[in-house]
Amino acid sequence: MKKLVADYVSHITEGAEQRYRNMTVFPLLCDRESPVDYLLLDEALDAQLINITEVGESGRVPELKVENRSDRNLLILDGEELVGAKQNRIVNVTILIAAHASLTIPVSCVEQGRWSYQSQRFMSKERVMPPRMRMRKSAAVYSSLVNNGTYEGNQGETWNLIHEKMTGLGVSSQTGALGDIYDNQHDVIDEYLKHFIVEDRQTGMLVTINNQVIGCDCFARHDTLKKTFPKLIKSYVLDAIDVHAGKKMTAAAGSHASPFLEDVRSCLTQERPSLSLGTDIRLVSQTVIGSALAINDEIIHLTAFVRDEKDTGRKTGFYQRASRRKAHTGTEIE
Repeated sequence: MKKLVADYVSHITEGAEQRYRNMTVFPLLCDRESPVDYLLLDEALDAQLINITEVGESGRVPELKVENRSDRNLLILDGEELVGAKQNRIVNVTILIAAHASLTIPVSCVEQGRWSYQSQRFMSKERVMPPRMRMRKSAAVYSSLVNNGTYEGNQGETWNLIHEKMTGLGVSSQTGALGDIYDNQHDVIDEYLKHFIVEDRQTGMLVTINNQVIGCDCFARHDTLKKTFPKLIKSYVLDAIDVHAGKKMTAAAGSHASPFLEDVRSCLTQERPSLSLGTDIRLVSQTVIGSALAINDEIIHLTAFVRDEKDTGRKTGFYQRASRRKAHTGTEIE
């Protein structure tokens, strides 16, 4: 699988950067497109082709039940939020669910103060967990897989990270809901969104905030990136406005995508059968934590983040100038 990931990344080229205030988006372009067919979460929910509920009437915080009633496979992405039922959740791992299949999926709660039915079924508000939270969740899931063979997150840490973001942005919420941060910051999020567009041949995006690489999401198809682009951009904006809340924010010029992608390409990999279709791949190095889903020798979704000091116990580097960095060989980056 390391060769599959390396080959996938080697076909990605970097488009012209797009900048607004302290956030820069590098379009990631690719001429190869996967023939694998699937519905996305929002498409399936809009068409009432899937049913997502609590596991049993009493429910279980770290699990939800998904019933795919469509004739097509269903792709649910790492970090996508599901709203309703007894409390809002985010999905812990990218999953491709077979047509006409039911599956119990691993999730994390992003609404600490509610455990009562708001609705019988879950819906989508087209939101994704902010990237720094996704990075910490990805690290927790990796640890859970290594130690227990399960896709569990660190629930207490997730609640703490949501609380920290609420405090940083001056947001109050009766139930500690991540969604309330999105609602409170709606206007500024939309202002950022207007400055970023999808390019032809774009299948992914890498984002820097305050001149520091945060992470990337890459897909096997242009149309998947185009459909998920707004919700992904919005998630990065929540981190951009939180970094220096209330201060002047500017973005520095300069390319950072290539060195980070080279580190992704060099990551160690661990693979195991996915919860439904395909193979789950975990990516890890001293500076990067991430995951990918592959099927039929095709990478369907790859996501990777720069690990922070809480995760590694050391500074991991900002990918500011490639001339100052060594190629990843298992030694610590300067």
